[in-house]
Amino acid sequence: MFLYYKYVCFQEQIHVPVYHPTPSQARLATQLTEEEQVRIAQRIGLIQHLPKGVYDPGSDGTEKKIRECVICMMDFVYGDPIRFLPCMHIYHLDCIDDWLMRSFTCPSCMEPVDAALLSSYETN
Repeated sequence: MFLYYKYVCFQEQIHVPVYHPTPSQARLATQLTEEEQVRIAQRIGLIQHLPKGVYDPGSDGTEKKIRECVICMMDFVYGDPIRFLPCMHIYHLDCIDDWLMRSFTCPSCMEPVDAALLSSYETN
């Protein structure tokens, strides 16, 4: 019993990336098929091409109106890393990157996140 407990505790200390394609599914990266790994890599590549910045409520009139990230519901704070979507909505960088790993639609207006960019990225 002690050996089993020690083994389980050791297993929990090892960090293996976990992917959540949907909220009800969580799988270790090692359990993904090659096709799923390619799709994830393509999504990550597309996400990295979306513009990012730092929240500064005084630098742009549109940012003055946007005070909170609709994903986490937390107020933006000066200096927060943000990402812009093609529809011009902004979100905390980590919040929207996690969202886009599950869905390529804007959480505010439900517009697709530049499907043309995705298809051109997949063909390269």
